[in-house]
Amino acid sequence: MTNEIIIAITSTSFVWAIILLILLTNIKKKNIEILKNQEIDFEKEKNQILDRLRTEKHSEFNKGYELGTGESDFIVQVEPYKNTIGKKGYFQNSQVMEIGYIYRLFVKGIPSLDPHIQIVEKIKISDLNEQNVNSAIEKLDILISKIPSPHLRLVGNVKDFGTKILKSIKTKRK
Repeated sequence: MTNEIIIAITSTSFVWAIILLILLTNIKKKNIEILKNQEIDFEKEKNQILDRLRTEKHSEFNKGYELGTGESDFIVQVEPYKNTIGKKGYFQNSQVMEIGYIYRLFVKGIPSLDPHIQIVEKIKISDLNEQNVNSAIEKLDILISKIPSPHLRLVGNVKDFGTKILKSIKTKRK
């Protein structure tokens, strides 16, 4: 009888130990699942905060950009420039054409400061051909287009300016 009681107690203890292990593993699984859900919720909340920050930053940038590109009290006026220097002689042609642009600052429509002449290229008349002029005009157009200001106003068309230069040179050669 004592053997039977000992066997019953040990088998009951063994069953209770198995039940306890099953309960502990279920509790661990639930805790792991709860932690995963908390991590997912945390990541969602973090992403929402980051999205709000990005949209707020973008909207603030757009507000500043709109204010900056809006009507201003100043404007920079840019126009093409050409100047022929030298004389056309009997034995030697010593003319040089300077091609560039003039820019000037206007405050509330009134010129302020003197205009500044920026020479982009100098071409000798004897070396002048349409390719040289077109190359200089393209450089000028690229330079003017890269000026990063919304307050810039270009007076005239650069390509029309180039054709006028070619016409004036052709008439001077004749």
